[in-house]
Amino acid sequence: MDLKRDEQLVVRRAVAAYHEAKKGHKGAFRRTTADEVLEELKPSPIRWVALAAFVIETAEGPGKYPASGPPSISPVSLLRRKEP
Repeated sequence: MDLKRDEQLVVRRAVAAYHEAKKGHKGAFRRTTADEVLEELKPSPIRWVALAAFVIETAEGPGKYPASGPPSISPVSLLRRKEP
């Protein structure tokens, strides 16, 4: 995925936040979430979904969500769609 310069740092921070949230926590997670980090960019809804899918794919690894799966459960397939 092609990332703009300002997106690169934010996506790295979102991946780190995603990893932190995936760790076992007792009680509510009170730290910054990947969603909150991505909102700093104020992207369009379509771009936000593409960035979120990229964060998940980067954090989980490419084999976790195969692009051949149904789009409703495969965030990687969202990256292959063209933005309007």
